[in-house]
Amino acid sequence: MIDVAHPYFDTNLSWLSNNYRLLLEANDETVPVRERLRFLGIYAYQTKEFFRVRVPNLLAMAEVSNDIRTKLNLFPDSLLEHIYETIENQLTEFNDILTGRILPAMLEQGTHLYYREPFAPEHLSFLRRFFIEKVFRYLQPVFLDSRRSFKAPIFESKQLYLVVRMQHKQDQEEDWYAIVNVPSETVSRFVELPEWDGKRHAAFLEDLIRDNLPVLFPGYLILESYTVRVERETELAIEDEYPMQLAQRILKQLEKRNFVQPAQYFYESGMPLYMREYLVSKVAIPMNDFHERGDYLLMQDLAAFPSLSKKLDYPFQRPVLNPNFDGQTSVFESLQNADQLLHLPYQSYEPIVRFFNEAAVDPHVREIHVSLYKISPNSFILNSLISASRNGKRVTTYVELNTKLDIQENLQWSKKMRDAGVKIILSVPGLKVHAKMALVKRKVQKGWERYAFLGTGGFYRLTSREIVDHALLTSHRELTNELELLFGYLSTQDEPKKYKYLPFNYLYVTQFTLQKRLLDLIDREIANCNAGLKSFITIKINQLQDHILIDKLYQAGQAGVPVHVIVSESCGLIPGLPSLSDNVIVSRHVDRYIENTRIFHFGNRGNDEIFLTSCDWTYRNLHRRIDICFPVLDESLKNQMRMVLRNYANDNQKAVRLDVYQNNLRIAEDGKGKVRAQDANYRFVEKIEKNSPVRKAE
Repeated sequence: MIDVAHPYFDTNLSWLSNNYRLLLEANDETVPVRERLRFLGIYAYQTKEFFRVRVPNLLAMAEVSNDIRTKLNLFPDSLLEHIYETIENQLTEFNDILTGRILPAMLEQGTHLYYREPFAPEHLSFLRRFFIEKVFRYLQPVFLDSRRSFKAPIFESKQLYLVVRMQHKQDQEEDWYAIVNVPSETVSRFVELPEWDGKRHAAFLEDLIRDNLPVLFPGYLILESYTVRVERETELAIEDEYPMQLAQRILKQLEKRNFVQPAQYFYESGMPLYMREYLVSKVAIPMNDFHERGDYLLMQDLAAFPSLSKKLDYPFQRPVLNPNFDGQTSVFESLQNADQLLHLPYQSYEPIVRFFNEAAVDPHVREIHVSLYKISPNSFILNSLISASRNGKRVTTYVELNTKLDIQENLQWSKKMRDAGVKIILSVPGLKVHAKMALVKRKVQKGWERYAFLGTGGFYRLTSREIVDHALLTSHRELTNELELLFGYLSTQDEPKKYKYLPFNYLYVTQFTLQKRLLDLIDREIANCNAGLKSFITIKINQLQDHILIDKLYQAGQAGVPVHVIVSESCGLIPGLPSLSDNVIVSRHVDRYIENTRIFHFGNRGNDEIFLTSCDWTYRNLHRRIDICFPVLDESLKNQMRMVLRNYANDNQKAVRLDVYQNNLRIAEDGKGKVRAQDANYRFVEKIEKNSPVRKAE
């Protein structure tokens, strides 16, 4: 039942609904087999993240006072029960899809994955040699016996282990236990085996180790072995979900109750009770923290299953060259003529590389400012920044150190940049800079020129082939001036309230103007609709959870404004509620590439406005991060974005509609033919290249 007094989907259940959409894609027989494995891997990763991020919060909220839980309409105990049941059902379907659909289909196409089955004699010698030459050196076997105590945690978080039961060959009356790490971060989780019987073969690394345990433990009789892993979350995310005053009240109550987040242990199906009881007694694992989790653990690695045959993959799509960056003309000269928009991954990432490379060597460039949220190894942008600094440019970078994923990598790069003379502005505690932006200042005879990169995604050249994003390159005077103002704030780290009254008329920034501006834009659509003028709202976003903005969208729908929300992750807005949201559509898209774009489109009496952003509508993004939202001003680029959004709206192959119960409902073709947004958008950018004046001139 929907609680009409609190008309929002629960964030946790919405996350699980999105996870189930991934299972639907994995079960789609029109998707190439290896891609279906990839979706199972993404599902497994998302489920692991759910246990790492969401479940600890719920366990913590079960400890706070009833008045807080009532205020939040949150009942953690019953919600957790529902969550565990939902995940259990999904995992059953996960296993059915993998073993009943995907593996047989893969075998029909000539590829075999050993799955809980003995190895063929033809592969045994290869497996033994591979184990000795490639795996043995990384193993760290540890005996668990009554003569040793284990003060430090013996299981490292996120690491896979085998728990082995064995006996001395000379004395088989006593059982011995040991744990062995599975070094899947050093050796590929999937081992490619020699072709045999006309097929390609692969095996799980832990099965290979299992098969060679007698080599690791000579003199012992191996009885059985099962995999285990542990997840430990370092901190709660209470402050990311609730206003500061309420979050501090919750955290204070948890401190008084000495709440400690429990570690979560997962074990392979079939592991007998006596083995779990032995671990409980030996390494102090509470039995209630043990969770059974399928035939194999860490199935997120399916997303990286090796490409053994082109038949198992999507056909290669060549990144289309943006014709306005022809390699002859300077990027900055091109941007003097017009703004440029890149549609990734359909178009080549090279113009972004050139943007930074040219800034590093252009004698007119005096300053470069850039925010870096996450840093990838061998980052092209950091090499360009180091080169620019050594060439005498003033280079300032804002390096985010709050992200848990890349702290060590960021610190290492920070040292390299400092050594080259790059000025590093470290993150403010409790405030992440999530915005993807850069500013280049050139000093020419007529004065200063400013050029900006503004993106919905980051500076990841490698993942730019996997993720759908848009990037705007512009020299627009007002927009770049306001970007310089924002970088000034990041450099001085003044109080955000000082910037609320500054003229951010083009660049909308969380902390300062974004939420208020979005509310104003929605109110304008409501007023236009009431006046009989053209109005509509299309929101394409990853996460939609902010109740203030959701309520405003409800108001727009009630006023008759057509509202279409396109989400790729969680959504708190409930579509189809009578008299509240029956004029609101929520669709979800899952396809070959990961959707990461955030686009806002407002009708505005026929003079429509389109904005791109790096910001989701969540409390964390709107209040505890620096994100940006920027307009697409050039009319030709607006036409491109209109077509992109139209393709999403017409998608009847990879889009689903959400109903009031969060079911993912397929969309009927209704005589329109098959429309698949990502394919349509790729063909569209191909057409842009083909019809450009540059290409026609050639």
